[in-house]
Amino acid sequence: MNGKKRAGWIGLCILALLVAIGVQLVGSMLVVVPYSVFAGIQAAAGGGTANDAMQSVMGDMGNMMSIALVVVGFLLLIVFVPWYYFGCGRPKITGKSAKRVFSPRTLLVVLVLAVGMNYGINCLLQLVYELAPKLLESYQELMESSGLGINAWANAAAVILAPLGEELIFRGVIFHYARKAVTGMKSPKKAFWIANCIQALLFGIYHMNLVQGIYAFAIGLVLGYLCQKYHSVIPGMLAHLIFNGISTLFNEQLYGWIPESAAWYGLIAAAGAILVLTTLLVNGSAVTENNRNVA
Repeated sequence: MNGKKRAGWIGLCILALLVAIGVQLVGSMLVVVPYSVFAGIQAAAGGGTANDAMQSVMGDMGNMMSIALVVVGFLLLIVFVPWYYFGCGRPKITGKSAKRVFSPRTLLVVLVLAVGMNYGINCLLQLVYELAPKLLESYQELMESSGLGINAWANAAAVILAPLGEELIFRGVIFHYARKAVTGMKSPKKAFWIANCIQALLFGIYHMNLVQGIYAFAIGLVLGYLCQKYHSVIPGMLAHLIFNGISTLFNEQLYGWIPESAAWYGLIAAAGAILVLTTLLVNGSAVTENNRNVA
């Protein structure tokens, strides 16, 4: 494959990312603008000022943004479900492929990777916060304002809609184009890792903040492995759902036992990373003859 064709496939990867970001902006505006207009009308009817309307909007910003996350999640599915199934070739699901995707071994691998990544990343973040809290101030504020773990809308968006939509975007559409871009390379393993790094990098950029971007890149590499290994976006969706579910719904239960010390955070972060790497090594290479997704 010549350089122009490779660049074209990379361009389609970037296009999909830009469309996803655009959908985020449109979905947010569909909630923020009507809400702001309604607040202004309410303030005017009650004899209030524009400043009163603004304060009302800012006071309910958390709930408004949580609803926006749900709207964005549905819009992403509306855009990327047909893009993936028709634009990237409709996958054929067979009994054999379904058994591979939903086998006890596959589900165990998914669970172990999701839990290992969750403990590894969250404890690493806690370690950094213990040693240099100012580095994570903006990230902490972002997490606190998102309503995760508190607001039902935010929880639904994070645990259900985000895993579905983001896996279709990055491990579905973008990874498909990235693999097209490396077609013809002599080393299949090298080709896979280049394609995997492309989709993981764009996954990190999609989160639009440095801290989330860094760990989203790492998560994206593992989810790309699952997609390639099992020729399906479904294992990645399940791992993504478990990862987000732990952080959103069961954070206190699963992290409450850890003593608040840098040593403990460092130890558990290392254990999580070792668990993930060991699982990947034991489970075997993701590179096979058939790289096409089946679901």
